[in-house]
Amino acid sequence: MIGRSLDRATTLRLGRTLSAQAYGQIVTMLVQIALVPLLLHAWGTRLYGAWLLLSAVPFYLTFSDLGFTNVAKNAMVMAVAAGRRDVATRVFHSVFALLCAASPLLMVASAALILAVDLRQWLALDAKAAVSAPAVLLLLILQVLLYQFFLLVCAGIRSGNRPATEAAWAATARLMEGAAIAIAAWAGGGLVAAAAAMVVTRLIALFAAYRSLRRLADWLRLGWRLADGATLTRLWRPALAHMLLPLGQALLIHLPVVIIGGIMGAVATVTFATTRTLARLGMAATNMISNSVASEYAALAGQGDQHCAARLLRLQVGATLILIVAYGLAILVAAPFVLPLLTHDSVGAVYPFLPLLVAAVAAEMLWSALLTPIAAVNRHGGVTAAFLIVALAIMAAAGAVTEAWGLTGIAAALLAAHAAMIPITIIAGHRRAR
Repeated sequence: MIGRSLDRATTLRLGRTLSAQAYGQIVTMLVQIALVPLLLHAWGTRLYGAWLLLSAVPFYLTFSDLGFTNVAKNAMVMAVAAGRRDVATRVFHSVFALLCAASPLLMVASAALILAVDLRQWLALDAKAAVSAPAVLLLLILQVLLYQFFLLVCAGIRSGNRPATEAAWAATARLMEGAAIAIAAWAGGGLVAAAAAMVVTRLIALFAAYRSLRRLADWLRLGWRLADGATLTRLWRPALAHMLLPLGQALLIHLPVVIIGGIMGAVATVTFATTRTLARLGMAATNMISNSVASEYAALAGQGDQHCAARLLRLQVGATLILIVAYGLAILVAAPFVLPLLTHDSVGAVYPFLPLLVAAVAAEMLWSALLTPIAAVNRHGGVTAAFLIVALAIMAAAGAVTEAWGLTGIAAALLAAHAAMIPITIIAGHRRAR
């Protein structure tokens, strides 16, 4: 158990979790980078382009559980840490019942929509891809729905404060899916074969992860015997609040590209997108740290150990600040050389756009870290709502500042949005600690 300070067991657990998170980042980059040349060689440009279009469509179903699996894992960790396995089981069963009820409905509704629309015209597919498109979409949607069950099983694994095991299973499942797609394509299979391989691989990962859960926590099993509406009622507010975070992030990530493209044209859009990609690489490192300590915050909350939680926050924020400073300086020094190298001299460093964008990313890294202990105990509703409001307000004004100051204006707008979230998150953190 975690005592009044960060003891050896806690330090070792954090080290294992950070290693598992690093493994996940490596897997993600490996799959993303390796699949591009493999699938292009196996399918050609047209078929690979159709795969990218079709695989992007089921994205909306990643929110099909309305955020319940994310808040369920926090609630379960807190319950187990407090010695309330019955509460954790009730949460587990309630979310499982919700998924069992919602998944068939979503599958039927998706199938009806797919059959009702002209996919060839809607997605601008060629004749070959259009023939297989309905089957591919249905398989991909099934895979996304199975992923929700996988996330719930991972929540069960984390409930015993085993975030390293959870992260390792999530990364291994991604690696298995990437390998399955590559094997299906190189074996001569088309889009349907690749999508079917994803479904089979996800089923294998789901059953394997569940066996791991049963070994780690023999008291917890899938079912709906203890499911009740009262538990879902308690979870729906933090679940809905959890969904506001990616909505705000989507606004600040995608709308600037649209605004710059409409006002400044393609060259400025490429400059912005390339520079931002380089500047945001540091987010992966801070996310690794945040994801590594999130389960610890939930367990400490369940134990009522605010002293240790405060110490952990100081360590997390200290490590994040060191990382922000080191990474920010590295980007400012390297960008003038790296950007032309990556783009064959098509994009160079633009000032003061570059330092303002780096400052915006630094502010985002900091307030995201400060949000971790709040989100870990499902007290994030006020912060995520404020973030969505700030994002909407900033993007409403972004067109005017971009017309006035170009890339510098949009970078200043992003800096204002993320800087505004720092005091908001600090205040919410103080309220949580009371």
